[in-house]
Amino acid sequence: MLILISMVIFLTHSDLSALKRELSTIGYRFIIIVLTTFVAYFFGTLAWWVCLGASKKKINLIELFAVRQIGETVGLFNPTSIIGGDLLKAQLLTRYDIPLQQGLNAVTISRITAILSQLNLFLLAMIWLMFSPLKKEVIRSTGPAVYAVCAILILFVIFIFYWLISSKAPPAQVVDTSLLLKAKNQIQKLLWSTKDFYQQQNKVFWYSYLLFALHWLIGSLEFYLILKFMTVDIKLIHGLILDMSVIIFKSAGAFIPGQLGVEEISNKILLSMIGISGGSIWLSVSLLRRGRQLLWTAIGVIFYLCIKRKNLHATV
Repeated sequence: MLILISMVIFLTHSDLSALKRELSTIGYRFIIIVLTTFVAYFFGTLAWWVCLGASKKKINLIELFAVRQIGETVGLFNPTSIIGGDLLKAQLLTRYDIPLQQGLNAVTISRITAILSQLNLFLLAMIWLMFSPLKKEVIRSTGPAVYAVCAILILFVIFIFYWLISSKAPPAQVVDTSLLLKAKNQIQKLLWSTKDFYQQQNKVFWYSYLLFALHWLIGSLEFYLILKFMTVDIKLIHGLILDMSVIIFKSAGAFIPGQLGVEEISNKILLSMIGISGGSIWLSVSLLRRGRQLLWTAIGVIFYLCIKRKNLHATV
């Protein structure tokens, strides 16, 4: 019900008539944008699939793609964001005879490889930006904040890798019936399973990391294509900067259904930062990206209904 209410809030605050106008302007080229995001999502599915170990034989890539899309849709509209979406993914995997704990481990490992690859791409894009002609515009828009954010993220990435390679033993879990302590024990268990996975299956960890890097790189083409179709002079690296930066911005408003308003203001600020501030370009970009979100949300709902129906038939 919470997810459904969030979706209704999202739809009632979306200007569907303006979206229709933008879609009619861009025409059939919107299909290219959707296909690009499909390829990105497919690589994201592959990155998760390799983390399933022997259990990946129990579910094919099409089914896993559907499960992933359902989870990502829930993560978009649920106030708990990726936590709620990832928990649902693990729950749905049990319908394919994959134990819940194993599903949770795979989801956690893939989420960490996704975050690490995303942050590293963001930092590389920022380094390029600081040595590009756009540096003055960036400093004028953000001041020293951009350096502070990059420094914090670099320290965070170093800390994660240091923790993964360290040989420190997991802390003893205190047995307690309280809900809070149970949650703490579960989180610790998932994190140490991820650490063990990194140390025991290092190659698979890096396969997932590289597949997620491809997922982010292909996904960043959405910004590039939209602006190109609007005859804006833009480079591929600009699309990567915009996409990675918007994701960082949206993380702060993850509890808002569909990040309403957060994504739009992020688009406006970041487009201005790289020197694209003419007219209502930011609004057109936002509307077209919302159009893509609505389409994949509808597909996610259809996938969920199909999986529920499949489960009913299996029960009968």
